[in-house]
Amino acid sequence: MTDTALRPPLESTRSLYVACWAVGSVLYGALIAAGYPLVGVAAFGIGAVTAVAIGRRSGRPTFDERDRAVLDEAGRHTVAAVGMTSAVVFPAMVAARALGHVTWPDWFYYAALFIAGLFVVWGVFVALARVRRR
Repeated sequence: MTDTALRPPLESTRSLYVACWAVGSVLYGALIAAGYPLVGVAAFGIGAVTAVAIGRRSGRPTFDERDRAVLDEAGRHTVAAVGMTSAVVFPAMVAARALGHVTWPDWFYYAALFIAGLFVVWGVFVALARVRRR
């Protein structure tokens, strides 16, 4: 007999973990857009709890050092892209609003607060990382 084409346990666990987050997130957005926000929240919660349970029950790490390197790089690029975009868009929108050229939709306030909060959290983690390296 020959070997089966089954994936190694680490790969299977990782794929299932990521799939749970992805399905929960897609359902969250789709159900909110369809007018079922509480069902969307429940779907996301189920996906999140399932993913965390899969990660915890696995006898091995869900991600290895290659995954961590990829996630670190993706995180760096994401923070840089969001930061640079925000550094251009938000001051330009404030200036345009001050000159009376635009009015802000309600969602723009929430986006601005989210971005500001994101960078506050990022700054705290940068400070903590620097303290730990001393």
